[in-house]
Amino acid sequence: MKIVQFGLCHSPNLGDGVIAECLAHGLRARATGAEVVHVDISGRQARGATTIRNRRLVLAVLEALPRPLRHALARRRLNAMIDGVEGRWRAAARADLAVIGGGQLFSDANLNFPVKIGRAAGMIAEAGTPLAVHAVGVSRNWSAEGTALFAKVLGCDLRTVGCRDAASAEAWRAQMPGGPAPGLTADPGLLAADCYGAPGDAPRGIGLCITDFALLAHHADQDIAGGAAGPAFYGSLAAALAGAGHEVTLFTNGAAEDEAELARLARSAALALLLSAGQVRIAPAAASPAALARRIAGFEAVIAHRLHACILAYSYGRPIVGLGWDRKLQAFFGSVGLEGSFSADAAIDGAGVVRMVDAALSAGIAPETHAKAIAAAWDGVDALLACVSPPGAG
Repeated sequence: MKIVQFGLCHSPNLGDGVIAECLAHGLRARATGAEVVHVDISGRQARGATTIRNRRLVLAVLEALPRPLRHALARRRLNAMIDGVEGRWRAAARADLAVIGGGQLFSDANLNFPVKIGRAAGMIAEAGTPLAVHAVGVSRNWSAEGTALFAKVLGCDLRTVGCRDAASAEAWRAQMPGGPAPGLTADPGLLAADCYGAPGDAPRGIGLCITDFALLAHHADQDIAGGAAGPAFYGSLAAALAGAGHEVTLFTNGAAEDEAELARLARSAALALLLSAGQVRIAPAAASPAALARRIAGFEAVIAHRLHACILAYSYGRPIVGLGWDRKLQAFFGSVGLEGSFSADAAIDGAGVVRMVDAALSAGIAPETHAKAIAAAWDGVDALLACVSPPGAG
């Protein structure tokens, strides 16, 4: 059995790689001998490959242009990129099942994902391969042109649509003109502990995931927690954690913008004393999704704006504190009964987050809720494999 996943497997944001690898792990575990092929819809052939240099500048320039011009430029660039990899995509699309997902793929920022998914759907339809949309996030921001491109999935033998939260399912129903009704599907990243195995040492200290606030602001659909203080929020939070007696490690999910933000923070006067005293340390960039997973598993608790830093930690049973900017993060915390460990308060300060961390450490992770979340991720894998058989078979 050959299954092809169209997603972001080689993204520098290693959370996307976690999704791809955990999904492949689940499929191989449930279907002995299954061949899982990954197609990176941004055209990357390997991790670390760059498709857009100076992304912050490019995004800023695009946003300054009139929308028709933005869309025309995006279509031209994206279609040229896909033309260069079309042969590989067509070959991969000839499979027993094609999967589009997971991640926030059904979002229309300057036609980025609509063009990519539209082209992939066309190849899947031509190959006659059954299609499943799995564990996707859906934004309510589709343009008319983006909607037409996304709707190309309806020209495939579309067997099932799984969204990772209720808001995404509602956004799909409101914007997708027909096709199967969306259901809810747990994020494959919840299988990380099973996929990557246990860490070698006992967990130690607090992991603070650093994210570029400018990039968050570009994609945010709500206030950024700590945003009133700007990027200096992280320095003050690290100081508050250290002052409360916690050992703190700063890390990122791998995106270049996040690594640059971490480097700026490391050079700041606010952090110099803490670094020299050994109260705060900086982790080198993780080289792979597996390395990121094992790093996060090595913390006693994790604080993050990034969804998959939280999902990885939760998979390993580590307490988490989520800092909001997008409803997908809030939805995940709600799905695992940790609403009190999430904040979208733009005015929250270091002391407020420290209180949340201490409460999360004290409460721990409820075993029954954790087990149900992991089981739901496995159920999603089983539902995908059920799509391989013709409708009504058996």
